[in-house]
Amino acid sequence: MNKEEQFQKIAIFRHSLIASGVVGTYEAPSLAQHFRNVAAKKHLHPDGTHVSVTVHSLERWYYRYKKFGLQGITPMVRADAGKPRALSETAILKLHELKEKFPYITGKAVYDKLIEAGSINAAETSLATIHRFIKNNDLKPAAVNQQTVKAFEMEFANDCWQADTSWGPVIKINGKKHQTFLIAFIDDASRMITHWQFYLADNAVNMQDSFRQAIAKFGIPKMAFCDNGGPYDNLQLRLICASLGIVLAHSRPRVPKGRGKIERHFRTVKDGWMNCTDWDEFSSLEELSASFAKYLSKKYTNDVHSSIGCTPKERFMRDYDKVRHIPVEQLNFHFLHRKECKVYNDATVKLLGNTYETPQQFIGSKIKVRYLPTNKSELFIFSDDGKLLHTIYPVKKVDNSKIKRTAIDYTQIGGDV
Repeated sequence: MNKEEQFQKIAIFRHSLIASGVVGTYEAPSLAQHFRNVAAKKHLHPDGTHVSVTVHSLERWYYRYKKFGLQGITPMVRADAGKPRALSETAILKLHELKEKFPYITGKAVYDKLIEAGSINAAETSLATIHRFIKNNDLKPAAVNQQTVKAFEMEFANDCWQADTSWGPVIKINGKKHQTFLIAFIDDASRMITHWQFYLADNAVNMQDSFRQAIAKFGIPKMAFCDNGGPYDNLQLRLICASLGIVLAHSRPRVPKGRGKIERHFRTVKDGWMNCTDWDEFSSLEELSASFAKYLSKKYTNDVHSSIGCTPKERFMRDYDKVRHIPVEQLNFHFLHRKECKVYNDATVKLLGNTYETPQQFIGSKIKVRYLPTNKSELFIFSDDGKLLHTIYPVKKVDNSKIKRTAIDYTQIGGDV
């Protein structure tokens, strides 16, 4: 695991502890009490140990997240990386880990432990340097804030989405049988299916593609409640939810309790459509989807549900003014996957089975690339602090061959030729 992945996991860990407070889905009578309840428990740290956190740390992360987003609670190396400095990146990472595990540890104790671990040299790094770093990076426990917030009850559209995958029918595509999978998201309050889609594989990429389309159409949910399968429990999905301010919750393994609405929906689909349709009529996912869309429109979306006394569409629109939307272009950036790539001597990188051309300045270096797995037409180069630097595209070798090069005039070169 590289340093960036370590920092990402720490940020996700911090977000998981404050997420309910950020979106207001806690059950305690106040935000302060909610944080006290969280601080009273042990939590699994990304390094595999169970740690305690203080109310002070929770409140600090809460306000930094509200102001700066996920970047605000991500451990960061100093902006002068690569230049001479008192603390190395290894020492900074170790210091963050110590403060994470022992919130009340003193600067002197941190200094001693860094020396014991070999992260710093006492002859080169002073105790004052450690104290200064802790102060400048807001790593000291903050004063307790007694702000109270009314407890939230999930009663509005987009308070919670349930998500799951169902085995779909087996259809023949180009004469070959294929198992299909139906990925769907349902809004807890309205029973509205915010998105559904058939795929030929049940994996994380397809789940995230479906999730992105659901948010583009119906806004950002406060919580996503999923099972524990790989497509629904992975680092990339946790990064996506943390960056969008979504609480990602999972039911216990093999216990779908709490996801009853999506389970009930799948059962309705099987009884009313899947088990009474001739699958030999379909030869593509497009034909399958067209049939399912027609069924949903006639038998589900626009039908009155006895539990809510109206149609899902009517119930969802009742809370439309409360829905938080995001522009599609901005939304796509939250779903980008991340990878560090080596730039070859011809100013190219290889990813997703394609070769992409980078600016000449990156030759021989490693760059941080982000991309949508479902879109191979472009990649994005980001800086260490999360800023977009360049958009790059697949190499067009034929076009490159037509670029006019400046001829060398050897008569202007001094010395023997």
